[in-house]
Order: sequence, then structure tokens, then C-alpha cells
Amino acid sequence: MSLKGGNLSVDFKVQHADNRGIYFEETNRCLIYLPMHETMEDVIKTINHETFHHCFAILDESDAMDEDMEETVIFNLQWADWSLA
Repeated sequence: MSLKGGNLSVDFKVQHADNRGIYFEETNRCLIYLPMHETMEDVIKTINHETFHHCFAILDESDAMDEDMEETVIFNLQWADWSLA
């Protein structure tokens, strides 16, 4: 299996936004909007969330899922440790 993607860049913004984070597949970059989070754990969950989007993109899985399906998979991945306990 060959991966088409490169390294993921994570940038942090200090202004308010409509999103907590956003991933740009074209540039392999995500933005994390810090004021939209209440705790450091919350920031880390958003970084993980956007990283999952990147992983799906470089593995060409994004084409097999619509946005709702992708968000559902990410939600289940992020809460798996809690729900399996």
C-alpha cells in the first residue's frame, strides 16, 4: 500500500471561529481554534479529530464515506476507550 499524503501541519489560532478545528486536505494542514475549547483535554481531542480526517484522506478512505459517515467513525474512535470500559 502506498500513501499519497505527506506530513500533517497543525496550526493554532487565537481568534474565535465557528469551528473548533478544520482540516484542509489540499494542503495537509489543520487549524485549531483555541478559544473554542475549555480544557487542554478538549484541545487534544480536536487535534485527534482533525488528524483522523488526515488519515482517512491519505488512505483514500474519504472517497468511500460521506461527511456524516466520517464524523460518526471519528466519534466512535474517540470514545471507544470510554465505551469499552
